[in-house]
Amino acid sequence: MKQRYDQLRSEAWSLPQGKQKLAVLEEAIRIADLHMTKEDSYYARMSYSEAALDSGYEERFLVSFTWCLTQFEKDPAAYSSFTLIWHYKWFVNQIWRFPQFGTDQITSIFNDFKAKCLQYGHSLRPYYQCLHRYTLSQGDHESAQANYELWRKTARDGMSDCSACEQNGFGYYHFTVGRYRRGLQAMKPIMDGRMTCKSIPQNTYSHLLLPLLETEQADEAVKMAKKGARLLKGPGYLSEYGSFLAYYTATDIHKAAKWFEQTVQYALDTKVGWDRLLYMISARAFLQLWHAKNRRRKLNVSSDITYEMIVKDTEQLAAAFDQRNQNRYCTELLKQKLKQVQKLSHF
Repeated sequence: MKQRYDQLRSEAWSLPQGKQKLAVLEEAIRIADLHMTKEDSYYARMSYSEAALDSGYEERFLVSFTWCLTQFEKDPAAYSSFTLIWHYKWFVNQIWRFPQFGTDQITSIFNDFKAKCLQYGHSLRPYYQCLHRYTLSQGDHESAQANYELWRKTARDGMSDCSACEQNGFGYYHFTVGRYRRGLQAMKPIMDGRMTCKSIPQNTYSHLLLPLLETEQADEAVKMAKKGARLLKGPGYLSEYGSFLAYYTATDIHKAAKWFEQTVQYALDTKVGWDRLLYMISARAFLQLWHAKNRRRKLNVSSDITYEMIVKDTEQLAAAFDQRNQNRYCTELLKQKLKQVQKLSHF
C-alpha cells in the first residue's frame, strides 16, 4: 500500500489545481487512514489542504486542516510546526468568510493562532495582518486601522507573506475605505512589475479597476483589465471575477454580459459566503443595468438565475454577516457598491 500511496502523492504533485488533483489526494488519504500511520494521513491531508485552497474549495480546506491541527496538538514533536502555522495563517484568513462561524469561535481561533506564533518563536506580523482583514470585513475601521499599523510596524520573519502579497494588502485596505489615490500609489510597484509572486499581480488587477475609474483614469483601467482578465482561470478567483464584472458593467455592458455568463456558475457553486456576496453584488448591479436598458438578447445562463434570485441571495448573505457581526455593515456595503457601479456607468 505504501507504494500506491507514494505513487498517488507523486501523481498529485504533477497535476494542475482542480478536482482531479483533489480526487487523487483523497484516494491517498483513504489508503493512509486504512493501512498506514497517522503521520502518513497527516501529510496527505496537508497536501490536500493546500490543493483544496488553491482550487477554490475552501470548505474542504477547513475540514482537512482542522484534522491536521488536532493531530499536531496531540503530538507536536512529530510534525513541522512551521508548516502547520503557515497553513494556520491561511485558515484564520478563511474562517471569517463563512457566516456560519460565530464571532466567539473566530476570536478563539485567532487567539490560538497568536499563541502558536508566540510559542514557536514567530513574529506576530501575520496575526495582525489577518486580524486587520477580518475587522475590515466587519466594517470596524478603527480596529482595522489599529491592526494595519501593528502589521506594518511588527518585524517580518519567515512566517510573513511575501512583500508583493503584503503590498497588495496595503493597497486593498486604502481602496476599501475610499482612499483611492493612496491605494493606487501603494499598488504602483505591482503595476510597474517591480513586485510579483505566485499570486501577484493576478490578484491585484481586479482591485485597481474601479479606483482607476473613480480617479478619472479610464484609459489606464482599460490596460489593467486587458492584462488581468486573461490571468484568471477556474473557481479560485471568485471575488476577482466580481470586481471585473462590476467594472465591465460600468464600462461595457456587452462585455459584462459575456463575463457574467462565463463566471456566475462559480458563484453558485461556492460555499464561501463572503466571496459569493461580493460577486453577487456585482451580478445584481449588472442585471439591474441590463434589464434597465431592455436588452433583447437572452443571457446564456440557467433559467434559475434571475435578477430576483440574485437580489434575494445578496440580501440573505448580507443579513447573515450582519447578524454575526452585530451591525449593518454588509447591508450598507451592498447599497454602496450598487450606487458606485451605477454612478460610474454614467461617465
